[in-house]
Amino acid sequence: MMKVEGYEKRFVAFLDILGFSQLISKIEENTCDEGDFSRVKSVLNFLHNESQESNGEHDLPIYEETEDGYIKKELGDPRITYVSDCVIISTEGSINGYRAICNKITKFSTDIACDGIFLRGAITFGNIYHHGPLLFGTAYQRAYYLEENEVKHPRIIVDDSVFQHLSDHKDTFPLCSPHTVIDEDGKYYLANFPLKYHPQYVFSWDDYLLRVKGKILYHLNKFDEQVSGFGHELKSLDQRYCWKEAYGYNLNFDGGDSRVLKKYLWLKDEFNRTIETHSRWLLAGEEAATINPKLTKGKLRISPIKQQAGYWGVEHELGRYR
Repeated sequence: MMKVEGYEKRFVAFLDILGFSQLISKIEENTCDEGDFSRVKSVLNFLHNESQESNGEHDLPIYEETEDGYIKKELGDPRITYVSDCVIISTEGSINGYRAICNKITKFSTDIACDGIFLRGAITFGNIYHHGPLLFGTAYQRAYYLEENEVKHPRIIVDDSVFQHLSDHKDTFPLCSPHTVIDEDGKYYLANFPLKYHPQYVFSWDDYLLRVKGKILYHLNKFDEQVSGFGHELKSLDQRYCWKEAYGYNLNFDGGDSRVLKKYLWLKDEFNRTIETHSRWLLAGEEAATINPKLTKGKLRISPIKQQAGYWGVEHELGRYR
């Protein structure tokens, strides 16, 4: 390979924002409501700010001594480029670089999940030139290929090249469970809702999970062909989950699409796995039981989606089953 200054071996993630193209189309066709437009602006503002200078929330700071004193930097030298609905992140090729790329991806995914938007993508390791807007290299091409051809669900898979490069750290966070999880198809991916990780503007992890739960349930109903056309009945569910605040007042449940529904069924299962894996952190104590009479000590403060459905979901409202 020709020697090119700035060409490095780094971790590279290619991320795609699911459903973003459809949101843009709705805006251009004047069929979107204020909630949709607000979500687009929120996501783009977040990505722009992070690509320029991180806000520091959840970042991994380090301090470097210089002749003029100490300067604050981010662990792993993360670099971010985004174009429309695609985000590319690269970090240095060390275990700290891997920690940094996982942290940055999780920061993105948890933030935009509060807007009901989710990521799909892949992390690889290899050659890349990533300086400012200039970006090329086989690691980037590999990450793009994996996202396009191998990633079917809203998850960030971890390529074998990462494990090979970090073979001496296979039991080290965040390579180990429960941060890195193996799916039913044998692919490793980053847990979508890691323990105690949530945006700063959300009061607690419990509150974050409830927000995400509402967004997943909305999309399950929106894309389920069995309930397409029952918008009036389903809108009554808003009394409990405040969908109007996120999606505006023109809620549309006529978008039945079995292909898209599969993505949210997987997210539903991922949410339930999170509840099961971290159940001991979600059990109600005496104080919670005193505040909420529906809770008893030792009961889950947040129930899995499949259990909630019988209480107020589409089966209860319409007398149908998924």
